[in-house]
Amino acid sequence: MTTRRQFLQAGFFTAAAATLPGTMLFSQTAEKKGAITIAVQTWTLRQLPAENNRPITFEEAIKITRAAGIDEVEIAGGNTWWNGERKRSVDLNADEKKRLRAVLEENNVRAISLGGSPGRSIDFDFAKEFGLQFLQGEPEHKDLVEVSKRAAEYGIRYSLHNHAFDSRHWDYRETLKRVQDCDPALGICPDTGHFIRSGFDPLEVVKACKGRMVSIHLKDLNGVVHLKDVEDMAPAERKKLQGVPKDVAWGTGEGQVEAVLKELMAQGFVGPVVLEYDHIYPDGNVADVKKCAEFFKKVVG
Repeated sequence: MTTRRQFLQAGFFTAAAATLPGTMLFSQTAEKKGAITIAVQTWTLRQLPAENNRPITFEEAIKITRAAGIDEVEIAGGNTWWNGERKRSVDLNADEKKRLRAVLEENNVRAISLGGSPGRSIDFDFAKEFGLQFLQGEPEHKDLVEVSKRAAEYGIRYSLHNHAFDSRHWDYRETLKRVQDCDPALGICPDTGHFIRSGFDPLEVVKACKGRMVSIHLKDLNGVVHLKDVEDMAPAERKKLQGVPKDVAWGTGEGQVEAVLKELMAQGFVGPVVLEYDHIYPDGNVADVKKCAEFFKKVVG
């Protein structure tokens, strides 16, 4: 079993690792306005099975992100903080927020969004305080118009996320209909992994969402689900597919990641491609984050 000392010595949690030979920054929004960038959702780096399944703290997640050559993050709705406490990001006190800001600045990482937000005023206040570009989450259908108006008032966009079959926004076709009544400040964050697990083609989803995407949760999976094979299944049976297929490094699975990235470029999409894993590998997904960053650089440049 990998010890914590071995893990630290491997360079994953040290700021020095970010400057190792061969490590590059793949995105810097302030310098690359009008470009597609890559960001890590901190949910990806939440648990370390190789060390008795201990939590990865927010500070460690930021250092891993920087070491992989990525300088943007989407802050998860809840994280494990410095004292080992798991807490919602918006519930941090003033001293904790000060430390959060310091961790980001010390590692030259920029927070671009807050995930898991239902679109409340407290969430927009948090986004304004930290200079976030947008919020991401899954409000109830009845609240979409209100959330879109709030986004417009704050001048901070809202990105509508989906989970798999039978969750609130699992069918992108219905979502596109619903957002027609919303202020343009509310857009869509297609989660390609959950759409694949629901039986949809991720490339077709991205094409259909052209012009309405704020961000995207891009995933590669080690298999696909075809709609024709599952649409007549009993809901209980179909829900069992939510945990499969599993996440794999970009470009190594069947999620059409390269084609999706090229489609985003062809559309002129401007914004973050967010790297998020649902599955947790023994090393806490550290190696895969770096592999995905390298693949992004290869395709997008």
